[in-house]
Amino acid sequence: MTQLLRVAAIASAVAGVVDPAMMMSGATRPRLAVVVSIAEPPELPLAGRVRDRLVRSLGAAHEIVPQIDSNTAAAIVIGDRYPDEPVRESLPVATVTIANETGPVLSARRILGQAQDEPRVEGPRVRVVRVETPREVPAATAIHVDVEVEGLAAGGRTTDVTARIAGLEVGRASHQWSADRERWRAGIDVVPIGEPPWIVRVDARTPVVSGSPSLTLATSGRNVAEGETTAGTASSTRSARLKASRSMLDGADTSVDLRRNAFRVEVYEPRPSWAATFVRRALEADARFQVESVSFSSRGIAARTRDDVPLSDPRIDAFDVLIVGGLDRLSAADVRSLDRYMRERRGAVVLLPDLGIDRWPVRELLPVAPLTERLLEQPVKLETTKGVASLEVSELLVPGNLTPGIDLVSSVAGSDPSPVIVSMPHGGGRLLLSGAMDAWRFRAADGGAFDRFWQATIAGLALAAPPPIDVSVVPPLLGPGERGEVIVRLLEDAPVSASIDGDQAIRLRPEPETGVFRGTFTARGTPGRSTIEVLAAGARRRTASRTLLVQADVRRVTPGAAPALSMLASSHRGIDVAPDRIADLERFVRGAVASPRSVVVRHPMRSGWWMIPFAVCLSAEWWVRRRRGLR
Repeated sequence: MTQLLRVAAIASAVAGVVDPAMMMSGATRPRLAVVVSIAEPPELPLAGRVRDRLVRSLGAAHEIVPQIDSNTAAAIVIGDRYPDEPVRESLPVATVTIANETGPVLSARRILGQAQDEPRVEGPRVRVVRVETPREVPAATAIHVDVEVEGLAAGGRTTDVTARIAGLEVGRASHQWSADRERWRAGIDVVPIGEPPWIVRVDARTPVVSGSPSLTLATSGRNVAEGETTAGTASSTRSARLKASRSMLDGADTSVDLRRNAFRVEVYEPRPSWAATFVRRALEADARFQVESVSFSSRGIAARTRDDVPLSDPRIDAFDVLIVGGLDRLSAADVRSLDRYMRERRGAVVLLPDLGIDRWPVRELLPVAPLTERLLEQPVKLETTKGVASLEVSELLVPGNLTPGIDLVSSVAGSDPSPVIVSMPHGGGRLLLSGAMDAWRFRAADGGAFDRFWQATIAGLALAAPPPIDVSVVPPLLGPGERGEVIVRLLEDAPVSASIDGDQAIRLRPEPETGVFRGTFTARGTPGRSTIEVLAAGARRRTASRTLLVQADVRRVTPGAAPALSMLASSHRGIDVAPDRIADLERFVRGAVASPRSVVVRHPMRSGWWMIPFAVCLSAEWWVRRRRGLR
């Protein structure tokens, strides 16, 4: 006994001198920035209470910091304006909008009744808050325009939103206001006319009764190269009552270019899958897609196209979308490769299950729970939210408990609709899960709706995936002689240079975010077209270009008019909530922010607690020897 205690004490002393290092792998707390951004006053009591609640509820699982930095995994902005810190494009951001009457967000009551010592502005107000379009579309493809309009004190009136290209009306939507303050979102599909790039002019016109007070709004616009949005705001005035007019008009301009490269898609099947096979055939029948595929029929035997790439190969980043079937055969290594592709390449992954997947490694990619299999006696037609064709299905995989931020693509109709096809952010990319497991069986129904649905859905995902060199111009429409800014984003770190019209070099400055560069330039002195060319001299020499339109009648955001805070969330794959919906925000953060895994070096012998067993062993050895009469 004495020898055992003596050896234990000596071993503790030797270990303390050697100080061994241990490598431990595990999940660490992701860094979450909770930022309060209020115009005036510096901080509202409500904003402080919201921040305190978020710190209490999320502090255990996240490292809470007061500002956004390069190590932040996600951010929450509370207030009524953008934060002062730069926000990198890949950062997920959620917002809590708090209306501040002294700031840019005004209530309808504030507009209609101000203090007695202030000039009075009366009447309804309708303004375009946002216009979203893809920055480019392939040939023979309609342009989908999303318009958000806000109406203040416009109840009972009707607003007509029109989209025009080259002066011709190519789309229209109408809405009748029912509340004192209301926002309406409309989707319009327009057919491009003329030569690209196309200028889409969106107008919101609201007739008013002759003689009633009204407010005529200035028009403005900007493209959404970072978030692809435009907004119209009221011209600032504090004069007396405005004269009556027959209609209120607000609008915005945006520019859409032609995509000249095909969508690159790879279909990966670790075992043959009917669902993936017929989706692949639908894409192969569309000239907009360049499809590669690999399907393993047994171990070591596969049917593949000439240019297919393994999931673990870095060349997989050349594809815009990956479609995966046979999910029960995906290995853990395949799942890690898909995760890296979405986070680093910022591409889109489409999962096509044909059976339950709860027991397989692919389940780690999905934040939704549970996934319930449902078999219907008769096939049903799904309802879609994107204006695309509807699928018929009888065997479903229904995701439950959808967290905020997950977009519903298709659902089962009824009083209690069940989601079937959902799309969710995953890192900087996108993950789409199709629970319509046997929709391929009804692919001939409704004039080939199956093909049209998947062609439109995957084209939308491919348009959202950034190219190896992404060139954007802010603002995208300039007047003669105006200054603009070019933003270049690279998927890989490489030296980069830029020029406009081949004779004016643009000096690019690196940004804190890796692979992002900015530079300023001056537009040509006469209306017309200019071309911005970018060269990246990395391991592979890459070039990209961007066409810039210079015109005299540019409609742009009025200086000093801050965009709504909700636009920050929508452009960073987040959600915007009111202070009474904090629970939805908490669920979104828990589902969208994953705990990073890291290897940590530990030195356990540096802890003072090791002195306790060392002293106990020495004392026990001394006590046992004394009991035996030994010295």
